[in-house]
Amino acid sequence: MYERLVTFGDSWTAGHGVETQVQYKEVIDCGLFINSLRSSNGWPRYLSQHYDIPFVNLGVCNFSNPEIIQRIKQNIKYLTKNDLIIVMLSYAFRGEGQPEQDIPRINKLLQGYNYFIVNSFYPTFKEVPQHIIDSLDISRFINPEMTMAEFLIYYEKIHNTSVWEYGCRKVSELGSFLGGDFHPNTLGYKTIAWELYNRIPKN
Repeated sequence: MYERLVTFGDSWTAGHGVETQVQYKEVIDCGLFINSLRSSNGWPRYLSQHYDIPFVNLGVCNFSNPEIIQRIKQNIKYLTKNDLIIVMLSYAFRGEGQPEQDIPRINKLLQGYNYFIVNSFYPTFKEVPQHIIDSLDISRFINPEMTMAEFLIYYEKIHNTSVWEYGCRKVSELGSFLGGDFHPNTLGYKTIAWELYNRIPKN
């Protein structure tokens, strides 16, 4: 069994959106209290509860994939072979991000560990030529074509309830995830955790 959950990612991992005060909607760094509220109540918390293990949430709001990779490098010395490691990717081309470079770097860094890669709100390979995708090892992806945003849109339609920050509804019709305008709320993060738990192979 896994002994710890360690997560890397951007605002969708950092828990942006669990707060109820709308004045924080576009604020990346809200100070110690709200930042702690976010990092302690995003999907990593609820996923760790399914496994009954402690978690370390190393997600950071507004991180690009290269910054996520750098965060992995900075913390690799703390990781163990008994950890469950989830890398929830950001928008693929944010900052200097390039999937054909980023995915091999993640695979190399975490080779030998129990790790999985997930798309948050944007498909990693949407704008990548097929011949490049074919050259990459994407075996550690939990469904490389699906995003957690798409799953939440489906969940919202089925259950007729908001899974988005501040009670927003039908965010795919209101605006663009690419702009970073929408994040899950607490129910959304719980739903993501349950979906991940069901998709992660049981060791």
